[in-house]
Amino acid sequence: MIDIYKKLPGTNCRECGESTCMAFALKVKNAQRKLSECPYVKHEDEESLTQESVVTMENNYKRVSKELEEEIKLVDLKEAADAIGGNYHKGSPEATLSASSRSDSVGNSGGVIRLKMMNDEYEVRNEGLFKGNQYCHDSWSKIIIYDYVRRKGNISLTGDWVSLGHFHDAASHTKAFQQKAESKIAEKFNSDINGLKNRCKELEGVEVQSEIKADYVCGFELLPRVPMYICFWEADEEFPASCKLHVDSSAEAYIDIEYLAYLLEWFVKIFVE
Repeated sequence: MIDIYKKLPGTNCRECGESTCMAFALKVKNAQRKLSECPYVKHEDEESLTQESVVTMENNYKRVSKELEEEIKLVDLKEAADAIGGNYHKGSPEATLSASSRSDSVGNSGGVIRLKMMNDEYEVRNEGLFKGNQYCHDSWSKIIIYDYVRRKGNISLTGDWVSLGHFHDAASHTKAFQQKAESKIAEKFNSDINGLKNRCKELEGVEVQSEIKADYVCGFELLPRVPMYICFWEADEEFPASCKLHVDSSAEAYIDIEYLAYLLEWFVKIFVE
């Protein structure tokens, strides 16, 4: 944390949304914030940050994912599946793998939860997270899915659609999220709502009729119990196009809001590529 803190201005300006630079550094250490979210990280330092910090940050992500993986070993997966909307299976012949290949895959002797995250299929086992029957090494995929499973949200969706800023813990992310995520969709499809609709279909989105007054609303499932709406307003003579992403207000029962913010940014990156 101290090494991270040394890269910050130390002025406690609060522009990142945290009360102090030390608080921000702690969240970076715990893989809940990104160092680049500090508005005073100098442009000329970007190269050195990439060279010196990326490895450190990835180590942080790996550490957090390993800690969560230890928790998953103790989770009753059948109980968790019922709570989070995953499909529980006691195990299958194709899921039994050689223990000698532990670096790429892990044998499974118990049940599994099968679920989708942004249309990609995963298996959660007590031994870890698997994708395509291979052990998943991506730290962020593990962090998000492990957190989702261990929380066992087990509450009904409210039908109350809210923006990220609705959640208290997301206050520090809201401004950056609007700049980095929602505005990217608006800019890419500013005069191309048909292109937006086609992209939604490509990613298995479903057009919905919503109480939200927008020119186009499309629903997606980030996780089985974490639905999301893209709400899009076309450009007119006075204003450019705008976009808002809304989630059900129950989301904080299912996933850490810091991780939800990252998941939404991840979705947008895929959406506009």
